[in-house]
Amino acid sequence: METSEGKITLEGPPQRILTYSLGHDEMVLALAPPERIAALGKFTGNPSYSNVAELAPQFPVYEKGAENVLAQSPDIFIVSKSTKADIVELVKEAGVPVARPDLEDATEGNISQILLLGYMLGAEERALELTAEIRQRLEAVASRVPPAGDPSRPAVISITRWSDSISISGGGTTGSDIIEAAGGVNAAARDGIDGFQKISVESILAMNPDFILIPQDGEGAVNLRDDLMNDPVLATVPSVVNGQIHIVHPPNYIVLSHWTVRGVERTAEILFPDRFADVTFTDFEPYTGE
Repeated sequence: METSEGKITLEGPPQRILTYSLGHDEMVLALAPPERIAALGKFTGNPSYSNVAELAPQFPVYEKGAENVLAQSPDIFIVSKSTKADIVELVKEAGVPVARPDLEDATEGNISQILLLGYMLGAEERALELTAEIRQRLEAVASRVPPAGDPSRPAVISITRWSDSISISGGGTTGSDIIEAAGGVNAAARDGIDGFQKISVESILAMNPDFILIPQDGEGAVNLRDDLMNDPVLATVPSVVNGQIHIVHPPNYIVLSHWTVRGVERTAEILFPDRFADVTFTDFEPYTGE
């Protein structure tokens, strides 16, 4: 098999799968039975970051670093584009096949990567089932929201605050893709902001969003929402006037895996509650092998 890390040879479906990113952990848990997963990264067990934290206790947890990777005796090591080259080289030198499927900022749920992973892991049938579910769920949302370019689409921004700095998801981010797929207009991208950028309260006033999403948890998210609601600078902004500032589950919005589809569904419910009043969305199921 030819990959971005060169040609790799697999004698059969890998039996000790190890990945180096949370997004890949989430996808592998949806494709392979638990007994074929060697270990998970520590963030996979953290509900502030992970969509599958409740599954983590049944697996060993490993720390980053080539020595810790090799200690798990993987027969395939799946890395992301951000994995350091020295770690990849050390693992390859030890004879472990390394694959680097790229995770994408897209609401397509990383369909192409899931299909590639399914092929590498000998889980093609399961990958086809999962990608069919992703497409069906996205199409179900699209059928109930205004199409792209429709002037009735509401203006939405997605922000977080850390160390007193507000950051916004501009064009080309997962947050932006989620907003657009859910029937909104990312006001940051509309106004020329790309990537993640720090902004001021005055910038929020200028964007004049109908809805504000806060993909952050804990007290920090509550404080940010309360500060926005009580800031006199924002007193005329529709999202403040109408109480449309929503704290949303961060992993649905930040992890590059099929779980971004849940972010699309939740956002669509927020933007168009009447259109989804009769719909109950459910989480993705892990693969049990049955």
